[in-house]
Amino acid sequence: MNNYLKKNILIVRDFNTELFFKKKNKKDWECFSFKSFVKSYRQVLTSNFDFVVVGVSCVSDNNLKYLLKLLLLFIKAKKKYFIDNQGKIEYSSFWRLLFIDTLLFIGELIFNLLLIIASWIALLIFNFLPKRRKITRNDNPKGIIYLRTDNFRGMQQGGSFTHFRGVVKGFDKLGYKIHYIGSGRIEVPNLDFLQSIIPYPSKFNFLEIPEIYYNWRFIPRAYKIARIQKPLFIYQRHSIFNVCGVILGYLTKTPLILEYNGSEAWIRQKWGGLLIFKRLCYFFENICLKKADLISVVSQPIKDELLKQGISGDKILVNYNGVDSEKFNLDIDGLAIRKKLGLEDKIIVGTLSTFGVWHGTKVFSQAVKPTIQQCNNSAIHFLFIGDGTLRPECERIIQESGMEKYVTFTGTVPFTEIQQYLATCDILVASHIPNLDGTPFFGSPTKLFEYMAMGKGIVASDLDQIGEVLEHKKTAWLVKPGDVNDLVDGILQLAQDKKLREILGKDARKEVVKNYTWEQNTKRIISSYLEIN
Repeated sequence: MNNYLKKNILIVRDFNTELFFKKKNKKDWECFSFKSFVKSYRQVLTSNFDFVVVGVSCVSDNNLKYLLKLLLLFIKAKKKYFIDNQGKIEYSSFWRLLFIDTLLFIGELIFNLLLIIASWIALLIFNFLPKRRKITRNDNPKGIIYLRTDNFRGMQQGGSFTHFRGVVKGFDKLGYKIHYIGSGRIEVPNLDFLQSIIPYPSKFNFLEIPEIYYNWRFIPRAYKIARIQKPLFIYQRHSIFNVCGVILGYLTKTPLILEYNGSEAWIRQKWGGLLIFKRLCYFFENICLKKADLISVVSQPIKDELLKQGISGDKILVNYNGVDSEKFNLDIDGLAIRKKLGLEDKIIVGTLSTFGVWHGTKVFSQAVKPTIQQCNNSAIHFLFIGDGTLRPECERIIQESGMEKYVTFTGTVPFTEIQQYLATCDILVASHIPNLDGTPFFGSPTKLFEYMAMGKGIVASDLDQIGEVLEHKKTAWLVKPGDVNDLVDGILQLAQDKKLREILGKDARKEVVKNYTWEQNTKRIISSYLEIN
């Protein structure tokens, strides 16, 4: 776009756009993700705006804030401000930027340098420490400390949170008690468990610095808890720039089970767009893999990659994601959601997504127009359930194709209502795409197992684990990953054949209940732990 016809710009970073547009006319706003805004910055500079707004999760969070203020400085607009999900507003001021923010930023740079040096030294020392003998716990044989050390920013949605709830409930069903230590509270319906929250640092501008610093804040506080609790083992979901689990395990002589969903360093580098401290990041990760007692991975490609890195296969458990088959079931009624959305008489084709790069939501968006054009039944409607980074780009694809009336974006849906939205759909789509660098797709999408448990007709990419779990024309209709035409054909096949949808859904439900529940997932973890101890 050379000239912007809209009067206002909204730059979204972990922001609830649905709440924002309840008070604003969406047609007056041009919506950008942070990445797309930076790409379009030169074009933005050529136009005048009424408002330029940065939507963030919390205005007190300084992450990339100084850079954003600099970028806003040169844009011509009547008002420029930051707003968060709680409605708090902070206006962008030239004089504050010059005399306060810039001085604080310089001081932060000095601290960052010292932090990086100290972290390198500490990791080098820890890497060469001799292995300590683990202690078999007799005083708390059913106690597990669960660590989640990534920054939640108030989030409760997405596959990682589904995984957390599933594993915690799975351990609970087996009689184990969880003490969760993390950077934010997580709700698990109908289950009470101990939660100790160690706040995540928010006063840093650079993305990687708070992640590094969090180790120094987290470990001393968590050590006090672990020393008193004396758990059977520590279970940690691996996160970027984090060695809290292995250091706590070493200090307390407690076995560590590392849940490893893929290289966070690789994900940040390939999908996050920027990894400044690349060598340090991989060093953090390698230490975790080397020192962990058991590594639970969600796919065979991840195990293969770890074997190439010299990690012993004896301590790697391939453990696919799963589903709560009682929570996601055939009896859930989606009629209320259909009425709410005004889609009672439609064949609904839906996808559940946080709009990650690998989810293929752009491919799904591109499939809307040819599907509508080729379908004799104009009653088809597309439903995007969820919110995330690539949503503005998907909306733009839909708008440019003139398909707005055939598409609904729900925005963020409470995790307690996800199953109702899935029940609303006649066809569920998992349009995942291959990794752009040619490496195997290493994911284990939690929504895949939820789709199966709902007993709906599934159209999915025939991609690594997805193609292993699902069988073409038996439990799903599999399509070529990233191929819009093949995706359109798969959707049409199921849209035009209700009986086929029902048969595929019924068999998918049987398969997931038999092999892929969270209770089975946690049983495999406990069994593998007992084998190594």
